[in-house]
Amino acid sequence: MTTINRHVTTTPTPSRPAATDLIWARYSAAWTAQVADLADRADLTVVIQPGAGRGAPACFIPATNTIEVNSHLIDIDPHTVDPTAATARDAYPVAWGALVHEAGHAAHSRWCRVSTGAGVPWPVIEAATLLEEPRIECRQLKRRPGDRRWLRAMAAKLLLADIPTVDNPWTAGTLAALLLARADAKILDRREVRPARTAVRKLIGTDRLRELGKIWRKALRTKDGDADRMLDLGRQWCDVLGIDTRLIGPVLLVPDGPPGVDGAARKAAAATAAAVAATDLADAHTTTNADAHVAAAAAARNARRALEAQAQAQARDAARKVFGRRATATGPTRQPQQTEQATARQLSRALKAAARRDPVVVSTTAATPPGRLIARAAVTAAAQRAAGVRPDAQPWRSSTSRRVLDPPLAVGITVDVSVSMRAWLGPCESAAWITAQAAAWAGAHTATITFGRDVTPITYPGQPPGHVRQLGLESHTRGFCTTVDALDGALHLSDPRGGARLLVIVSDGELLLAERLRGQEQLDRLRKAGCAVLWLGPADSQPLHGVTARLGLAPAQAGNAITEAATAALRRQ
Repeated sequence: MTTINRHVTTTPTPSRPAATDLIWARYSAAWTAQVADLADRADLTVVIQPGAGRGAPACFIPATNTIEVNSHLIDIDPHTVDPTAATARDAYPVAWGALVHEAGHAAHSRWCRVSTGAGVPWPVIEAATLLEEPRIECRQLKRRPGDRRWLRAMAAKLLLADIPTVDNPWTAGTLAALLLARADAKILDRREVRPARTAVRKLIGTDRLRELGKIWRKALRTKDGDADRMLDLGRQWCDVLGIDTRLIGPVLLVPDGPPGVDGAARKAAAATAAAVAATDLADAHTTTNADAHVAAAAAARNARRALEAQAQAQARDAARKVFGRRATATGPTRQPQQTEQATARQLSRALKAAARRDPVVVSTTAATPPGRLIARAAVTAAAQRAAGVRPDAQPWRSSTSRRVLDPPLAVGITVDVSVSMRAWLGPCESAAWITAQAAAWAGAHTATITFGRDVTPITYPGQPPGHVRQLGLESHTRGFCTTVDALDGALHLSDPRGGARLLVIVSDGELLLAERLRGQEQLDRLRKAGCAVLWLGPADSQPLHGVTARLGLAPAQAGNAITEAATAALRRQ
């Protein structure tokens, strides 16, 4: 016996690509390198060229550990694809499916290499090798579930050629082994093989179909090297179908039918192939759409990251420009009043109280003291020792207290010093000094900037002022966006890891249109990062959207409003 079936052959001499056909030599070398992962073997050689496969689309030759694939399965110009690329298989799924199938033979068709012994009837061997086809694919999927895509592509294109044109019991058995068994192997869907199941039932009846199902399911569970088991299942297969095991060739088993005429089995196989192709096409569209959504989401994330990086860089630059002028910053100052000092101490205590976190108590159990004895666990441990079992009960419980770090606080204040904010200048300069002084005592950071004709730093991050910086009126209202960027860059207001963060805006909102638009984007970004935004101003102010507005307050209440907002931000952490 020189041939077991069209996919596994004992013919020892493999084909070799012609020396002048360099493209197929390149494919053969690339697939030889890739087949090791498919078959979990490093000793295989792949030959792909026109006419390879020994009459089949592909075959495995155990004697030389060679897989042959007919190059006609690659229905594209082979020069347009690099076979060494991981994505190349998408260009020729049927050919790759044939390679996966033969790799399954190389990995799992071990019993086919065992001598079947004298006296094994030819139909029994044919039946066993028919059952071998779904068996090895089932085993392949258990090792490599992702290969299902390629095996389905091959099934949709190539299985029809294995179905005889004449309808008889053997044809029905072939249809059952190659299609229905593949559904139980999870390669094809049950819905897709309904036409084949109907055709088999009409050809041999429900009872015999049920018996064949028991046999192919046993074959799917058979171990790789169990030749006796597979041959016994082949014998049972022939018995169920009523096949005369004395037949010695395929012509007697399946005679040729009228040329160009297909029986019900081939029509059912064609319907199944069409259903598989339609399912895979729909899945490909779904996958393509999903990939497009994933790519779009990734592009959106990258765009957001780029915009965030740009905003952070702009904030750092603004902070360096605004707060880097400290050596030249000048302006009238005064000594803080006793009420201002008392208010700063009160605010400091409030900030410390809001930031304080109670310790966390952690309870642990152990088999030995110290700790508090748990009676039930102690009884369990004693019973285990009495039974001669190593006790696993832990009857001693102890509690430890772990300190939780207080969240940090950062408060940035920007003050509009245009003429329309005249009534707020005195209270705001007082609130700026109080907030900076209290924050320093409470271990927080704060900074204050004014905007009008110029952008001017009043208090600096981490540096509490010794004197109260007096504010003066300016004739314009510009620089709001610069102050927000500078405070963000200096105090890290947009960093979600920065603890409690608060931006206070004291303004009537009479900003230039360009600054309102960009300022809204800045505040939206800060709020999305978890920074609270408080807007203080006269009753007729025009605050930007999304902020916490406290309008119409008496200017002297600005300090209290800032205190409440800062402590609320701390409590939310």
